[in-house]
Amino acid sequence: MRVKRGVAAHARHKKVLKLAKGYRGKRKNVFKLAKNAVMKAGMNAYRDRRLKKRSFHRLWVLRINAACRQNELRYSRFIYGLELAGVKVNRKMLAELATNHPEVFEALVNEAKAVLPAQGEAPDLDALAKRMKGAAKAPAKAEA
Repeated sequence: MRVKRGVAAHARHKKVLKLAKGYRGKRKNVFKLAKNAVMKAGMNAYRDRRLKKRSFHRLWVLRINAACRQNELRYSRFIYGLELAGVKVNRKMLAELATNHPEVFEALVNEAKAVLPAQGEAPDLDALAKRMKGAAKAPAKAEA
């Protein structure tokens, strides 16, 4: 007895054509063309999901830098100052604050400026080590 494969093929074709819905020309209703179009679309989608993260990160850095320069500070010095101050805010939130809440962002810039060493000077490493130890112990005390 022979195996008739029409049902499986029809289901597979329907699945691909459903994914190709909305494409232009024959790519939406000719299986051979739709299959290639759907595969290419899937490859682009996979790649661009990763590129999206990169491009958003670049946008956030750009916005933070613009807001920092309005407060007479460069982006790199600002991030370094936040690290010295022990402020842990990601770039997405910093960009959000910079665009929608400039007064809060300005307070963060002032906090960063307060702990930054003068331009061209190295930080006091002993004081920095003490501050970092104090920051590491502080959460442990809060939990206990």
